[in-house]
Parts: sequence; C-alpha cells; structure tokens
Amino acid sequence: MITKKKKINKYMKIETEIKLMLINIDIKKLLEQIEEIFDLEKNNEFLQITHQFFFEDYTKQIAFPRIRNEEDGRNTLTLKVKEGNISKSEYFKRIELDTDISDVDAVIKMMPYFGYPKKISWEKKRINFLPNKNAKTDFEISLDETPMGYFLEIEADENRIEEIIKLLKLEDAERTKKAYLGIWADFKEKHNIKDENMLFEAGKF
Repeated sequence: MITKKKKINKYMKIETEIKLMLINIDIKKLLEQIEEIFDLEKNNEFLQITHQFFFEDYTKQIAFPRIRNEEDGRNTLTLKVKEGNISKSEYFKRIELDTDISDVDAVIKMMPYFGYPKKISWEKKRINFLPNKNAKTDFEISLDETPMGYFLEIEADENRIEEIIKLLKLEDAERTKKAYLGIWADFKEKHNIKDENMLFEAGKF
C-alpha cells in the first residue's frame, strides 16, 4: 500500500517528486541496489504512452490534462494543477486528480472542446518497484528509459526523497523538478530536434 500522497479529498492529492538524470550510471547495478536497500521487487519493464494537452498559449495554463496507459491494463485521465506556493517548491509539486477511462480516442477528440487544442505525446519504458510481501511503503521509485536517456523518479515527502537519494549514493546526480515535456523542450533545443513528440520511433503517433 502506497501512502506517500497527501489526499485532499477522495479524488485529489498533492504529488511531490524529483527526477534524477542518470548519466554514466550502471543501470543494472542501480536496479539491484534499489531492490536490496529498500526490500523491493522490480516489475517487468512496460511501454507507457502519454498524451498531454495544452492551450494554444500554454504559458497561461495552470491545469494540465493527460491520458496514459497503466501497467495493469487501465487507461487513466489525470489532471495536474499548479496552485500557489506548491509551484514554487524546489521539488515537482502538483495537485493531482485522476480517473479511469475506457475510450482513449473519444477523450482525445473531446479535448479541443474543453479548450485544449494542442496534443503532445511521449513514451517511456518504465520499471516500477513494489514492496515485497504486501509491505507498506511511504515512497514510490520508478526507473524510466526515455529517448533522452535514463531517469530515476522518486515520489515521497521531501525528507524521504533526500534520504533515498543519499542511500543510493546519487547525491551528485543532476536533478530536475520539470515534467518530461519540460526536459524534452530543453533537450530539443540543445540537439536541434524539431519534432514536438518525444518518441523512440519518429512518426509513431
């Protein structure tokens, strides 16, 4: 049972996370360390495809809807919302609301009528780590392979995040509180990439 997200009500919670850019890191060794140190078991890698929706002028946007497939076969619609001091933290913090959906294409077609005419899609290969023997944890750890490289995503309260980073000896790893599309925007500019979608194979969507 994951307990690290503070629930505001039945449908809303505050998400706190950080991403570490894994440059020159032995990924196989890191996977083994995470399992051993935290008594977790990694699941099978799965391809997660996300569609994010934007205003024409996204600089005025505070609510960011997305659709993605989950490891257990569900499709989810999630709304992440910037609010007040949450956005000023050195960690990635958002109010988060989500629900299951059955028809992805139908919801995609609805988005322009909700005021979100722009869609950007991205994909990652994700490994989640689950507690053994149904133990309780106060954090979530995921390893993501993206077209930009590997990232470790840690979701917990701020003190726990720092403790986990220290235990894994990743204090020197570059960290970011940006969402993947924000990281992708910087990566595109650096490498002169024109495609808005972050995909392993160009033209997949």
